[in-house]
Amino acid sequence: MEHQNDEIEIDLMEILYVIRSKIVMIILTAMIFGIASGLFTHYMITPKYSSTSSIYVLTNESIVSMSDLQIGNSLTSDYIQMIQSRTVIETVIKNLEMEDELTYEGLRSCVSISNPSDTRILNLTVTYDDPRIAKAIVDELAKVSIERIYHIMDTPKAPNIFEKGYINTNPVSPNTKRNIIIAFFVGFILAVGIVIFVNIMDDTIHSPEDVEKYLKLNTLAAIPVSEDSEAQIRKDDIKRRGGKLSRMMGRRS
Repeated sequence: MEHQNDEIEIDLMEILYVIRSKIVMIILTAMIFGIASGLFTHYMITPKYSSTSSIYVLTNESIVSMSDLQIGNSLTSDYIQMIQSRTVIETVIKNLEMEDELTYEGLRSCVSISNPSDTRILNLTVTYDDPRIAKAIVDELAKVSIERIYHIMDTPKAPNIFEKGYINTNPVSPNTKRNIIIAFFVGFILAVGIVIFVNIMDDTIHSPEDVEKYLKLNTLAAIPVSEDSEAQIRKDDIKRRGGKLSRMMGRRS
């Protein structure tokens, strides 16, 4: 038994020509993806707002020497763990009387803490779907955190609040413009991929060049067919099929 392996030859120039011929459809598809993403982002995704409060982890009374500054740098990691602890988070929820709206896990996921390099400052950021509530939460979180740190670490004085939270009316997420751009390029690439795939898998004969390419035969002549001729051929074919169907029905009756 002979096994024949079908090899698909890809002509890059032909692919580029096909893409060029379908460029309007490709761009329309990409625009549809982009518009759909923009509408979905605007109407279906709840915007989030953030507010940030900053804590200075060492006070003037606690700085005695350079070693104290180095210790302060190393303590920032400990402070971060304390701020994220269940005791602090649940105390914030209780003080704000938000037990019906928030749980420890829910608020914990809204809190992020960063420590800029070479500083003894902790930035507490709360992201929530209401800018005013985000500010209230981050301010209360900073207040409860410094009290907890002061109690646990037994420092001479509680850390200072370097900067309180602010009401930011500009949402931090979702990024509508970014989502539209990403969706546009995804739609563009997907449309190009489908066009290329269909072209590669299409092995029908469209031109004399296709006869030589697929059948390995030389064409001797080509008969031009006008649009009217094509229409007439289709009509004749329909009549022929209709007559054949009528004869079959007559035999059955």
